[in-house]
Amino acid sequence: MFCGECGTMNPDTSEVCSNCGKPLKKSQPAVQPAPSADSAPPAVQPAVKRKRNWTGILSILCGILSWVILTTALAIVAVAIGVFSLYKTRKETGKIAYSAIAGIIIAVAAVLVSVVIR
Repeated sequence: MFCGECGTMNPDTSEVCSNCGKPLKKSQPAVQPAPSADSAPPAVQPAVKRKRNWTGILSILCGILSWVILTTALAIVAVAIGVFSLYKTRKETGKIAYSAIAGIIIAVAAVLVSVVIR
């Protein structure tokens, strides 16, 4: 919380300002003080770079190729890689690997279409 008098940042649990000693008002919304001419600009946080899910992308590629060549074999490979990618991504990041799901769906669709055509 910022002090209403001097603008110093204080912990939310503080009752008085650590800089000027004035009582902190809990009901006031926190307002950042205007930067002075001699203060440095606030540090810019770097953007979080997202990690690519290469196994999910490989699953999609195998799924797409299973529509053209070696339908069943490549579809099985695409599903296996997709399941592995789902497991690995969920374990490492706790997120869902949508590219892996897409690869599995494409591969299963290729097998179903090839069975219906035969």
